[in-house]
Amino acid sequence: MEHVEAVVIGGGQSGPAAAHALVRAGLKPVVLEASARAAGSWPRYYDSLTLFSPARFSALPGMPFGGDRDRYPHRDEVVAYLTAYADRLCRPTSAPAGA
Repeated sequence: MEHVEAVVIGGGQSGPAAAHALVRAGLKPVVLEASARAAGSWPRYYDSLTLFSPARFSALPGMPFGGDRDRYPHRDEVVAYLTAYADRLCRPTSAPAGA
């Protein structure tokens, strides 16, 4: 059995951000996500969804939202950002078998 120092439930915005804080504190967290990738519910939202705040205020700790900082990122940009954030700043996200 593998020893895990910290477990974070959920791969949406707050899960990877919490994992990032744990990494900065010297821990090695594992993020558990019910879906096959770290993006929370974002991939299932409607196509035209955009963030309600500009990219400059929507970035997670340690990684800016790319592109124009004054734009309102749409759903697919948020999914790509969350996936890249998890890949870059966190341990790989674990999903249940068959997810």
